[in-house]
Amino acid sequence: MMAVIPYQMGEFTKDWRDSEAQVVTFCITEDCNLACKYCYIVGKNTTNKMSFEVARDAVDFILRNSEGFNHDAVIWEFIGGEPFLEIDLIDRICDYIKVQMFTLEHPWFGNYRFSFSSNGIYYGTQKVQNFIKKNRHKVSIGISVDGNQKKHDLQRIFPDGRGSYDLVVKNVPLWQEQFPNTHTKATYSHEDIPYLMDSVISLWNLGIKDVSANIIYEDVWHEGDELIFEDQLKKLADYILENDLWIDHKIRFFQKGSFGLPFTEEDLNSTYCGTGNMVAIDYQGKLYPCLRFVDYSLNNREGYSVGDIYSGFNRDKLRPFEVLTIRNQSPKECIECSVASGCSWCVGNNYDVADSGTIFKRTTFNCEMHKANCRANDYFWSRFEEKTGMTVDRKKGRLHNTRQNYLQIILSTDASFNCLVPENNKEVTYMEEDIYFAGLEFCERNNLIPVLVGEIPSSKSNRSALRVGGSYNSENPENSIIVFDHSVKQLDMIIPAKSKNCILIISKNEISELTQLIVKINLKFSRVNLVISDLEQWSQQDLDSYDNELQKLSEFLLSSYSRIGEPLELNVLTDILHLDKMSNCDAGEHTFTLAPNGKFYTCPAFYFENEKNFIGDLTIGIDIKDKEMLSVEKSPICNSCDAYHCSRCKYLNKKLTSQINIPSKVQCTISHIERNNSHKLKLMMNENGFIVHNNFEKVNYVDPLELILSKRNNTKLKGSEINV
Repeated sequence: MMAVIPYQMGEFTKDWRDSEAQVVTFCITEDCNLACKYCYIVGKNTTNKMSFEVARDAVDFILRNSEGFNHDAVIWEFIGGEPFLEIDLIDRICDYIKVQMFTLEHPWFGNYRFSFSSNGIYYGTQKVQNFIKKNRHKVSIGISVDGNQKKHDLQRIFPDGRGSYDLVVKNVPLWQEQFPNTHTKATYSHEDIPYLMDSVISLWNLGIKDVSANIIYEDVWHEGDELIFEDQLKKLADYILENDLWIDHKIRFFQKGSFGLPFTEEDLNSTYCGTGNMVAIDYQGKLYPCLRFVDYSLNNREGYSVGDIYSGFNRDKLRPFEVLTIRNQSPKECIECSVASGCSWCVGNNYDVADSGTIFKRTTFNCEMHKANCRANDYFWSRFEEKTGMTVDRKKGRLHNTRQNYLQIILSTDASFNCLVPENNKEVTYMEEDIYFAGLEFCERNNLIPVLVGEIPSSKSNRSALRVGGSYNSENPENSIIVFDHSVKQLDMIIPAKSKNCILIISKNEISELTQLIVKINLKFSRVNLVISDLEQWSQQDLDSYDNELQKLSEFLLSSYSRIGEPLELNVLTDILHLDKMSNCDAGEHTFTLAPNGKFYTCPAFYFENEKNFIGDLTIGIDIKDKEMLSVEKSPICNSCDAYHCSRCKYLNKKLTSQINIPSKVQCTISHIERNNSHKLKLMMNENGFIVHNNFEKVNYVDPLELILSKRNNTKLKGSEINV
């Protein structure tokens, strides 16, 4: 039996201040001297490069924004394309950074690094060498070498097709002399998997003992690639063990610890990478969650900007990233996978390839490749234990209602709707007869209850349909829901006791009249569903006014329990008293919309926002991309919240945060103003003998994201102010 000796295989190389430093990425140029086939930067060009003025403003923004950048250290990262194409500009920027950190007496002065990812071709030039000497001990440079010449030149080529291996490798000795403990990143794709073993050995023979190898995340893998991958890794494992290279060499494909094991609860509630905590800045000064969200890194979508250096971060656009976890990104098969840990993906690539642009749908292109890696990893460590007699810590054995569906049929675009729609500047359009009857037929075939929105001649009526609008369905009044659209002017014309339910739509202009409007409505209706039409425009004054009106309405609601007849129900105050789970927007799950153009939409708001937002038509049916993102289970803010009455408007989610499953702060704030007043109402009702059994307690926040982040950071919540 071999004595226990230290060894490097299976250990991760930690970069300087790993996970402790703020990473600031300057997309210094979108140009590159190479045209690597597997590169995810697909929009390379010779025109877009950062000016010194933009870089200077970016540095000023970051250094003066202590709240947004409160880490103890910083990595100033310069990315291309090939960053050393702009070494003169970089040198000037770095000088400015150092002077500003010193002048401002910033905590980062003395706690920083300048970091570069380079193809290595210009590494030995005088300008780059002068920069390294000038910034000695404050610079780190990674050079990409893919292995032997055949593998390297298969992918890392010039635009004319020539390989770059010879020009890169000649700079490796100097690079190793200046950065003796550095590592290279070797990337593998479909074409070069057969050369994996030889390429890794070639890198070790060059003296690069630490190889951070990885496979690409994109959809390039063919059936059978996983078998070639596994075979190459097992052959490499045999070579390592036969030559005792495990002592002082490393390859990321062979890992110890929790690689290739089931997820724990802690894993599922953690994040996979640092996107959203780092920041990338493009040549225009726009801010991004990371490089993979910048325009030139994307095939299918525009860049996902979260602000700019002049106006700051858009906090609502950052909210999705603050709640991103492995659980809410992953499909069920990934969550329950027996070898889940260590499987990698890219959130930026998720965004790029998802049908709807969500960041909450993880790609699974490399699923079979990861499983092959796990099998080879087990093979290596089993043989390692047999050969060495040492036991490897592999953490073995770690454990870890039927709803009715509806179709809203928009009969005319000037109708009063039962939920939020954007300001409608469309010319009044009426649904044609053939579309209307085809819609009813679709409901029949798919077991949907039609909901008619707007006016239609009685000859086209349908007695079984629900009617939503400003007047009753004369043929079937009990199936009507009256909408009071910013006023109650039609109230006098309504016959009492025809319907219990009505809808009241208000805007910020009617907040101060809210109590008065509901008192009038309650003369003829016992339930009011309140809809706010413009909450994204609400100011602090509007929030305070709404809070005041809800306090007055609580008193009125309490009094309604003491009088003869049915007490008043108001959705924003009384619904939560009887709920034990979310009961809110069903759009795209159980409720769909048919517009006058014959196309289906998630809800009317998506139609009025942009007719191109359709999710199908009467010919092909309803086809919602990434439909799982509509469920509360895939909403990491909502599924941890107990404001069960909240409308959870998916249209506003998409509009304000760009993610259909993440609400904005103002939405959450308004719901919690309502929740707080419902809690007060509950206490008043209990004191007056009207017992409410729903035992929800008072909370000291108005945005559940605060609670999520406090738990994640293990900090105590202070009393929150109600503000947006």
